[in-house]
Amino acid sequence: MNNNKIFEKVKMKIAISNIKEEDIVMNKSKMNIGKGIGIAACIVLSMTGVVFSTAQIINKFGENSSDGVQTAINNGYYSDTNAEYIESNGISTSIESFLIDDNNFDMNINIKFDSNYNLKDMLSNDGKIDIVDLKVVNEKKEKVFATRELQTEELTSQYKTEQEARENYDGYNGSYSETTQKINDNEIKFCLTATGNPSKFPESKKLIVTFNKIRNRYWKNNEEKNVIYKGEWSFEIDVPSKMAKSNIVQYKLISISDKNYKFDKATLSNTAFKIYLSNCNEIAWNDNECVETSDGTKYYPAHKSDGDGEISVKDDGTVTYYNTFNLTNYDATDILKVHLFKNNGQEVIVELIKENI
Repeated sequence: MNNNKIFEKVKMKIAISNIKEEDIVMNKSKMNIGKGIGIAACIVLSMTGVVFSTAQIINKFGENSSDGVQTAINNGYYSDTNAEYIESNGISTSIESFLIDDNNFDMNINIKFDSNYNLKDMLSNDGKIDIVDLKVVNEKKEKVFATRELQTEELTSQYKTEQEARENYDGYNGSYSETTQKINDNEIKFCLTATGNPSKFPESKKLIVTFNKIRNRYWKNNEEKNVIYKGEWSFEIDVPSKMAKSNIVQYKLISISDKNYKFDKATLSNTAFKIYLSNCNEIAWNDNECVETSDGTKYYPAHKSDGDGEISVKDDGTVTYYNTFNLTNYDATDILKVHLFKNNGQEVIVELIKENI
């Protein structure tokens, strides 16, 4: 059996988890089929419903990055790299800016086309431009980010069986979205928004960014067409000290109104707040779900990418829950209240206190 047949199932699992721009806002009840090459051990309900955005603010990293990321940006937590353009086959690219912490990774890449390309035609017929094989690693060669297409290619070329790949391949299993903004008649800004679920982004002092394929997708005769432009683009950028180490703050439990629910953990970073519960039967998504600070300010779920919130039912019937909220280190108080709800509308309040205060 050849590699393509061996990895047919793996490719499908990777492909269906590729979050495209048009897939970002989804119904709360949509089934989250899978991430990376893992086999789902439970039924997963993905929460990516109503978007609570700040309409008057244009996010530096595109419309799909969260309000928590915007708060970090407003507090100067990002880096403008001002990297020089690298030209290959008439296409010049540059890393404009980026942000990274435990929960979020955002990057802007400017793509400039010379006179041999017609950007207007490329963007016509619902045309979109993206990077097929974008890969980001740190100075320790730890993978920060990689597109699903690239990881599929690496899997099929490096391993003979799915089991071997599962045991050895260290992939990026988070969620991501890509958007573009037109800068002028021959240049666009490519905006990547990635979340660290299910694991955090690694601490990094440098980021090495590489890609070789820029894709133009468009519609013709009711069919999607692709044109791939090949080249060699590579950048090494320094990570400022404020972003080079974890900024996670832990919260511990004070009380929970339903004694059957088990609190697992709650973490806060410069871009997001996450809470994890288990044994939480009948828990359900609710528009009033929020985390409240001591001054009464409420912060709602991020809802910006698949994986931001999840209710899972394991084989033994155990229900687990986690969600990502737009509260950040810049807004948080020592005491927090998380307002959650059951499917009958009953409220469950989780009261937390910051550790080591």
